[in-house]
Amino acid sequence: MAKKRVRVSFTAKLLLVYVGSLALVISLLTSNQINATVSMLERENVQNLEMLTGQVALNFSDHQTAASYAIYSRLAALGIPGLVSDYNQNPGSNPVSLRYALAQVCNESTEYDYVMLETADGTRLHTSKYEGNSFAQVQSNCAALLEENDRVTYGSSTWYRMADEDVYILRDIYTTTPLRWVGRIAVHMKGELFRISSSYSGTGFLFFDQQGNYLTSAGMPLPQPVLEDISAGSASKLLSQPGPWADRDYYAVSRQSGGWITVGVSSTEVYRQTQASIVRNGVRLGVAAVALGSALMLLLIHSMTHTLKAMKKAMGRVAEGDFTQTVAVTGSDDISQLALTMNEMTNRIAGLLDELVEKERLKKDAELQILEYKYRSLETQIRPHFIYNALETVNAMAKLKGDTEIMEVVQRISRYFRNITVNTTRQFITAQKEFEILQDYTEIYRFIHGEKLKTVFSARTQARNAMIPTMILQPVVENALQHGVREQDAESRIIVHAYVTGQRLNLTVKDSGCGLPPQLEQQLKTGGAPSASHSGIGIGNVRQRLDLIYGGEASFTIGNRPEGGVAVRISIPLSYYEPDLADGEDWLLEDE
Repeated sequence: MAKKRVRVSFTAKLLLVYVGSLALVISLLTSNQINATVSMLERENVQNLEMLTGQVALNFSDHQTAASYAIYSRLAALGIPGLVSDYNQNPGSNPVSLRYALAQVCNESTEYDYVMLETADGTRLHTSKYEGNSFAQVQSNCAALLEENDRVTYGSSTWYRMADEDVYILRDIYTTTPLRWVGRIAVHMKGELFRISSSYSGTGFLFFDQQGNYLTSAGMPLPQPVLEDISAGSASKLLSQPGPWADRDYYAVSRQSGGWITVGVSSTEVYRQTQASIVRNGVRLGVAAVALGSALMLLLIHSMTHTLKAMKKAMGRVAEGDFTQTVAVTGSDDISQLALTMNEMTNRIAGLLDELVEKERLKKDAELQILEYKYRSLETQIRPHFIYNALETVNAMAKLKGDTEIMEVVQRISRYFRNITVNTTRQFITAQKEFEILQDYTEIYRFIHGEKLKTVFSARTQARNAMIPTMILQPVVENALQHGVREQDAESRIIVHAYVTGQRLNLTVKDSGCGLPPQLEQQLKTGGAPSASHSGIGIGNVRQRLDLIYGGEASFTIGNRPEGGVAVRISIPLSYYEPDLADGEDWLLEDE
């Protein structure tokens, strides 16, 4: 059982097209706005992040240097280097003064809360004030640092992050008069090692030493997987250029200052929020625009379809044979004019039918036979198959009689008309196909004029498959045959050639006739319209078609040849595909 077709009203179609077009436009605009906004935000964010990271890197380096100096200055102010030196000169003595001075190193204003000192003979003393929850762990970590790092640092401070994620400093102690190494200290730093302004809530900073070992962080806290990922990237020097990190959830930028690597990390959450905001606004705008536009469209459609429905009803009555139907015309718009035209057409049809009925009544049998004959004749002209069958019959008769010359000319005439019938329905064909049709055409002329007519067709490889307007060369060749052959009895030659130069296809038709009169040649060169007695209407049609198809992109020249005869040159844009003329010049392709 055949599926029943769903009929959609004109109003529904128009609304669907309108809503679909509007939705497409809004979607494209919203998408373009999202991409432009996000790209702008990303560029600004990366630039700001680079500048901020550079400043934080300088501040962190200065802060760490100041913290190291502050520790040693505190030790020097309490005279600890001298007390350690005295103890080293009297090993085994009771370091009461040293313990007392060491107990005063830490207080509420210092950035550290525990110090362990190791003298030259390995004796270890430490401060007793520590308010943390894991005194034993801190004490153990300090001892481990002193044991594992026994090299002399020559006054520099070495920072460490231990397994408990606390930060420690290891530093040598020197006396100044004379300059002499007397011991080492391990210092436990308090809480956050470095702070930044709370206004950078969406930005975090990670600090690494030169070997890529993570020390501490500041600002926005990062998830542990992201922290580990960026730490690995810093250690392997992957953060030398700014870019997306951790599946594009963050942007990371690295800067180096004072022996420290600072990595600035910015969240991309603001981009996602911006995208969501633009999408929401786009949806709201789209819904409002569709609703308002649909209401206006319905009003317009209603006023338009009212007349159309009346016309549809009237045409239905006309189809049933009632030619008295008319539509009331109340306006002057296009639909009203269409209704007025329909009324006039209906009245005219009614009058013609009355006239036809009257004539039919008066016709005699002989007139009916004449009409039948004319109908059959017209049918024969409309249907080219009759001509083809007739030509095939002549060909078969010539073949039976062995007349090869008649066979050849009949075959060429049949092929020529078949090609004309097929190709004249197309706007463009290839140059090779046009040459094949013209070759049959000129061969038919050769049977008329004999062997004195020679035609040569040649085309470069690039030009053979190029597209040209159908039958654009036939009037030119026909003109050459009429004026370049019939007016002389000597051997005549017509040369048709196609070649490519740059992005242009060039077509030339040359004959060896007597040429054009000077006045006519000058008139043709200046674009004038020659009389039909000289060149027929073919040349004028060729010029008009080229202008209509290509505008100023085509050129047509005609003139006498120095060696005798006429040369016609046509130059058009090169194309290997049939162009869509409604799309302007986008169809032009480069010569491959």
